[in-house]
Amino acid sequence: MAHIHGTSSDFPLRRFLYPFAIAGAFVVGGWGLAAAVAWLLDVAAHNATVIAGAAGPVGVGGITLKVFSKK
Repeated sequence: MAHIHGTSSDFPLRRFLYPFAIAGAFVVGGWGLAAAVAWLLDVAAHNATVIAGAAGPVGVGGITLKVFSKK
């Protein structure tokens, strides 16, 4: 017996699958964006620490500021 599409007894799976697939992709993309931002902030903080440690004390107009103290 041939199956006829569009009968009232069919469960419209596509109607529910597409919104969930789109929402899932949106959530995964959001988590990926948050992870990328956190990684970039971590790299920027590390670079700032390395540069400030290599530069030593910073002086402007006779006022010297020691950024990181070594104990």
